[in-house]
Amino acid sequence: MAELLNNTVALVTGASSGIGQATALRLAASGAQVAVVARRADRLEQLVNDIRAAGGTAIAIAADLTVAGEADRVVAETVSKLGRLDTLVNAAGVMLNGPSMESSLKDWDQMIDVNLRGLIYMTKAALPHLVDAVASSPRKVVDVVNISSVAGRVAAAQ
Repeated sequence: MAELLNNTVALVTGASSGIGQATALRLAASGAQVAVVARRADRLEQLVNDIRAAGGTAIAIAADLTVAGEADRVVAETVSKLGRLDTLVNAAGVMLNGPSMESSLKDWDQMIDVNLRGLIYMTKAALPHLVDAVASSPRKVVDVVNISSVAGRVAAAQ
């Protein structure tokens, strides 16, 4: 299985913890070179060290994907340092904690900025590189994976 993604590059947002971190580790174990992206640079560096210690290739890119232009920078840095982009995993996300009626509009805006706009910014920035990569992809396919929470489908009382 380690060679399944050889000669491919994956970019994973939200990689400083949780599903994003686990996804980056799995992609690297499957042979992909991985660009890990999140706001917490210290956690990204530890993840890169873990991937490298296991024999993989990874780079860390600290970014706030709610800031216009950061997605373009992240994708450009990934392609510049790793040579291509075959897979985008949008795993960055935040969730309101506590009763929704008590949350401020600022909290709601932050959730929309990260969970929706960040995903859209990253996908738009990555698409030209993904389209270019199809022709030379070892698998003859590229991927965009969007990870979301069950909280978007199921309401729960707090």
